[in-house]
Amino acid sequence: MKPFPSTVRRLSALLAMALSATPLTSLTLSTPASAATQATYYVAPDGNDANAGTISAPFKTLRHARDVVRTVNDDMTGDINVYLRGGNYPVSSTIDFTSADSGTNGHRVVYAAYQNEKPVLNGGVPVTGWTQHSGNIWKASLDRDDKLRALYVNGKRAQMASKTIDSAGCHGTYTVTAGQAPWAWESGSQCDGAKYSLSDLPAVAANQGDVEIKSATTWTTAIVGVRQITTSSDGANRVALFQQPGAAIAQAPPYGPFKASGSHTFMNAYEFLDQPGEFYFNKTTRTLYYYKSSSENMTTAKVFAPNNVSTLLKIAGTSRTDHARNITFSGLTVEHSDWNLVNVAGSVFRQGTQGNTSSNVYARQNFHAYTYRNVDLPPGIIQIENADGITLRRNTVQHTGADGINMVNDVTDSQLIGNVTNDIAGSAITVGHPQHVYIGDYTSTNKEKYPVNVEGVCKNISITNNYLYDSAVLFEGSSPVSAYFVDSLSVEHNRIEKSPWAGITLGWGWWNFDGSTNSIRPGVPTTTAKNNTIRHNQIVDPMQTLGDSGAIYTLGAQPGTEISDNYIQGVPAGHKYGLHPDEGSAFINYHDNVFDVDKNLRSTIHSGTWGRQHDLSITNTYGTVNKIWDKNVPNSTIQDVRAYADNVWPSQAYGIAVNAGLEDAYKDLVPSSRVALQDYALPASTFTGKGVSSVPVRSIGDGTRTLWLAPSGTTTFAVGPTMTKAAGTATAISVPPTVGDYRLYVVDAQGNASSASKSLVRQLWAYVDDKDSSVTYSTGWSNWNDSRDFKGSERFTNRAGDSVQYSFTGSAIRYLSMKQPNMGKVDVYIDGTLAQAGIDAYAPTVTKQVVLFEKTDLAAGPHTIKVVCTGTKNASASNTVCALDAFASIAFPAKSAFYKVLNKNGGKAIDVSGGSTSAGANVIQWNDTGAQNQLWRWVAVGDGSYEIVNQKSGLLLDVTNGSGADGATIVQQADDNGASQHWTLVADGNGYYKIKNVNSGKLLSVPNSTAGTQLVQTTDTNADGQLWRAVIVD
Repeated sequence: MKPFPSTVRRLSALLAMALSATPLTSLTLSTPASAATQATYYVAPDGNDANAGTISAPFKTLRHARDVVRTVNDDMTGDINVYLRGGNYPVSSTIDFTSADSGTNGHRVVYAAYQNEKPVLNGGVPVTGWTQHSGNIWKASLDRDDKLRALYVNGKRAQMASKTIDSAGCHGTYTVTAGQAPWAWESGSQCDGAKYSLSDLPAVAANQGDVEIKSATTWTTAIVGVRQITTSSDGANRVALFQQPGAAIAQAPPYGPFKASGSHTFMNAYEFLDQPGEFYFNKTTRTLYYYKSSSENMTTAKVFAPNNVSTLLKIAGTSRTDHARNITFSGLTVEHSDWNLVNVAGSVFRQGTQGNTSSNVYARQNFHAYTYRNVDLPPGIIQIENADGITLRRNTVQHTGADGINMVNDVTDSQLIGNVTNDIAGSAITVGHPQHVYIGDYTSTNKEKYPVNVEGVCKNISITNNYLYDSAVLFEGSSPVSAYFVDSLSVEHNRIEKSPWAGITLGWGWWNFDGSTNSIRPGVPTTTAKNNTIRHNQIVDPMQTLGDSGAIYTLGAQPGTEISDNYIQGVPAGHKYGLHPDEGSAFINYHDNVFDVDKNLRSTIHSGTWGRQHDLSITNTYGTVNKIWDKNVPNSTIQDVRAYADNVWPSQAYGIAVNAGLEDAYKDLVPSSRVALQDYALPASTFTGKGVSSVPVRSIGDGTRTLWLAPSGTTTFAVGPTMTKAAGTATAISVPPTVGDYRLYVVDAQGNASSASKSLVRQLWAYVDDKDSSVTYSTGWSNWNDSRDFKGSERFTNRAGDSVQYSFTGSAIRYLSMKQPNMGKVDVYIDGTLAQAGIDAYAPTVTKQVVLFEKTDLAAGPHTIKVVCTGTKNASASNTVCALDAFASIAFPAKSAFYKVLNKNGGKAIDVSGGSTSAGANVIQWNDTGAQNQLWRWVAVGDGSYEIVNQKSGLLLDVTNGSGADGATIVQQADDNGASQHWTLVADGNGYYKIKNVNSGKLLSVPNSTAGTQLVQTTDTNADGQLWRAVIVD
């Protein structure tokens, strides 16, 4: 039988065994066996930097190992390997890797975890000696001089003590004069503070300068520091005075500013410490307070506080001609970086108009006007610049104060493979810089960050098979992958899970640098961004907090860019999108993406022309709902979303889902506590449509376990009409031959079964065996029993003219036989008409249960299939045998299937006028085009009637105002479960049906054969205009 499109996942048995036995963070991929080795060194937490660096006398620090490598890497004859033994390596300042640390002569310097061990580069310090302070509040001493913004208890981030309060508005004015300081680019006035109710904002006794206030816009958040909390002169309000000039800088931008009014979240005062998981650090007394949960034991808890190191590893040369290169980091855990926000003139704040950018000067114009020179990026715990040939493989990066892995300037030919990021304050991975609009445009006066000999586009970067979990936990407007102006960036086969805003952002510049008349530089378009690829990614639960973006978000022109074969799950309802080609997006090809989203989101595809978008191709998109903001984009092709409201996908969409995300060799990166084996194997729901009898699954790589498809609630497993099985190493599983919904289970060697998969497989085909009484034969057929056949038997003959036939009611039929060396040819007839002649069943080897013939475009109704043995054969065949193993048909109406519905009087299709997606739009007849506004799904109500749902609009066939009158018009409306939206089918013979309205008892009708004629309901007169036939569309 024909399976789905084959999976591309491959995993050798040896690697599968290794993965199954290896802990999450300890697996290190060794250098290729063919790579020569020049030297090997070892580092261990209990080592000594005076040692020789052997396995028995290891160094103590990575920094010293680096220094030793510098003495032997000038003229390398093989790779230099530095193995870090498991344990904790405190990092009190940034460890720099420069051009002096590079691999030479085509060889690499490799810093890797020792086999099956977990070295941790730790920017934090342990906090011990906890004692009870009051109730569930415990305290400990911490040797630190400044504010603390993060704390980690038993591997989980604690939150700064906070309280949400509504502001009563601006208090006071802070005035800036252009040129008064380097940060003062313009003149203006902003709020110097904000007012609050005395009952809402308590007096803060200590360290008022450590308090922060966060405000939010639709798509980002901003934070300002407080310098003092006092009471207004009239005693009516509490007043929070802001740190300046930071708060003025944060308020100045026209988009995404800090707002002195509205809802504010106050953070970092003891007075706010009232919830489990919150902390507060009093820097004056150096006392750390933590509100523990009922399950936590602070006498045994492992607690870490970051220790003022923003970047733990920095891999950077100094210019475009002085690169750090050919260095690999593998199997390391890098954690607990610190960041106390942007600091300008002693004031702290964090405001970014969009993404993970941060303003750093007072500038009131839109940041386009400054070519983004007024913004910069926060530090990464791993920072890479002016480098090439850098590889990060199977590292864990977690618990950061700012961003994760930053590759921001002049990084080329480098790759991130198989890394895990977790609990990242901002973006997990950043590539490129917002100032890379034009490369080499630095002057001594234009305030560009990078000099000409330093600035370079990030190019040929591969981000593959990484698991990015829980990003932007503090700076919600960041995205897990933030790419700015980049060239030939490849983001493929990643699993990106849980983010408050977008999942992947690609591009920058909006339309403002397209060279048009009103752009920043007319006639000089940016050409930096191009040839980027986002493919085969699984993005789970993006857009969980903020809005006005999508799981995948693009900006600006990017010729040669492709975004395809991505599987997006969990975009919630509200002002959120699936795919968002925002301002300036151009020359991008988006295709074959699947969006399993809430039907009440704003748009599945939020395209339009508000920002001069053009030259877009958005095709073959699958989604829960067909919502497109505006398809009329210049020089563009934007197709309707192929909507499946129940998220049970056709084979093409399911094939995209099953091949998205981590490839098999990296599935160990995801803990089973997050994705159970059965849900890994079956990542989406699907149905068996045209050509499908088995479905691909992701291999769990465990030959001791068995995969089963069985009804929900199954506890005893045995192969039969409603159960099929496959090995734990399988990449496909046959679907049970009985119509129904099936879940996937994983059963171990002891018979212990997992719970049912979240996704299902829906069988639409009903099978009948060769021995079924409904199958009739001419004389001359014989029986053959073979366990490989359907139900263990087949019928065969080799005589010309012998035939077998089967009568069924439905819209699709298939004939199953086998292929083998002695097989001849058959002709197939449908309803007495030759459908296909000379079907050849010869093959040099034996394959059972082969679909030799299938037809899925029959009008729903009674049909007869007849198979006739021709007595002829392929020249290579040894005989002229013809055989029947089974027939299978799809009944009408079938769950998940869409149908075009054609009138007997003229053969025209039921059509929503103009392809409208609006409620109340007229339903007409029109020439059969196969367009989505002519496709209808029949959803059983439960009383024998159906809702008839349009694929394009998702709206229901309805009678205007629920009228019972003859001639009442037919429209589409939102589902209100009214009787006027319910219809019954009355078979009229010859494949035609009357479609009767439950409310009125009248029939769906059209008075003539003219295209564009309005559909109405009328009393039954047996007219041709009241007769309809339905044809399944797969």
